[in-house]
Amino acid sequence: MLNEHLAGTDKFLVDVDVSSVNIIDVFVDGDQGISIGECVRISRFIESNFDREAEDFELRVSSPGLDKPFKMLRQYKKYINRDIKVELADGEKFKGKLLAVNDTEIEIERSQGRKSKEVMKAVIPYDLIKAAKPEILFK
Repeated sequence: MLNEHLAGTDKFLVDVDVSSVNIIDVFVDGDQGISIGECVRISRFIESNFDREAEDFELRVSSPGLDKPFKMLRQYKKYINRDIKVELADGEKFKGKLLAVNDTEIEIERSQGRKSKEVMKAVIPYDLIKAAKPEILFK
């Protein structure tokens, strides 16, 4: 229902989580970000399609946040030319600039060491990535 509502916009559904006590968390993002007002409009749209008399629930609509790992290709694309943190399935963790994204892998540029100015490019298949998320930089 929400995917149809968002079709033709730069907004997209990232995830939905429904708890055992009927708390529904809906995570929506946009190629150019998403505002609080847009989250409110989406929340009202969702609520208008459910009957609170039939089932009581708490609905929370928000962006995925900077602390949540990417769940879909479109999120990776949004962060091209920006810094991300990556954790591989083998436990290796690193930070770098996301250079390119396709259907099977990402390309990232990262420093060799903490103080090194030498950078390397790496191509990483999605199946080797345990988690990737935005890197928060305070400059």
